[in-house]
Amino acid sequence: MLLDAKPAEFSARALVVASGGFESNLEWLEEAWGEAARNFIIRGTPYNKGKLLRLLLDHGAESVADPKQCHAVAIDGRAPKFDGGIVTRLDCVPLGIVVDNRAQRFYDEGEDLWPKRYAIWGRLVAQQPDQIAYSIIDSKVMGRFMPSVFPPIAANTIAELASALGLPAEKLEVTVKEFNAAVRPGVFDHQILDDCRTEGLTPPKSHWAQALDRPPFYGYPLRPGITFTYLGVKVNEKAEVQMKGLGSSPNIFAAGEIMAGNVVGKGYLAGLGMTIGSVFGRIAGKEAARAAK
Repeated sequence: MLLDAKPAEFSARALVVASGGFESNLEWLEEAWGEAARNFIIRGTPYNKGKLLRLLLDHGAESVADPKQCHAVAIDGRAPKFDGGIVTRLDCVPLGIVVDNRAQRFYDEGEDLWPKRYAIWGRLVAQQPDQIAYSIIDSKVMGRFMPSVFPPIAANTIAELASALGLPAEKLEVTVKEFNAAVRPGVFDHQILDDCRTEGLTPPKSHWAQALDRPPFYGYPLRPGITFTYLGVKVNEKAEVQMKGLGSSPNIFAAGEIMAGNVVGKGYLAGLGMTIGSVFGRIAGKEAARAAK
């Protein structure tokens, strides 16, 4: 730093590290995911490469959580590689069906309320061939989800929609036909765990199952959209970073996504990331001030 136009050095008695994960470090992601990571889209800045996280780990900080675990949502496959933000998220997933590039369903789209499940869909798509999937809906559900930043691909028939999406038309028609036949009558309500479900279908759709029968039909390409990674440093209740073989660091603290893996090993509920940042940010700041006295 400069002080009175001259170089000056300041020494800190305590450090709070709140620099996030490594979601923008494509090479690090590839270490964990393999070549699949090349098809990931990063929802935020391209500069959050986990430099401080790596520095702490290299200097003996204990790690926590799996490097493959992350907050990853299904986003529009047409989004930019970085900085697409929240507007690229697609919330139509539970209102229709999702298929891979072979036009086959692979997971229960109606497993639970969307705020409890939206953050698993990025990882689910990442596990599919070529890390791409497609959300298929019909006209009945238009207007029931957050508007998309890119317009959906529309067609008057399932076969036409398949061709527009680059999917095998006959296979998508079979998938939709089997899904429609498995839908059981119920009272549709996308705001609760309703009784609209399928029967005799694998995988099932537990809620919000309605036949895809009202044209025009719509489709969105889906890609894994990485928000933040869960791998971080281990902390205690005082937000003190835990050092291998040495216990708690007396003056190094962590808050936010760099230690989120202590709380969110696999599951995620909407707003939890901000809660972790707020709660542990306050704890870390308070403890750092005490350590610096």
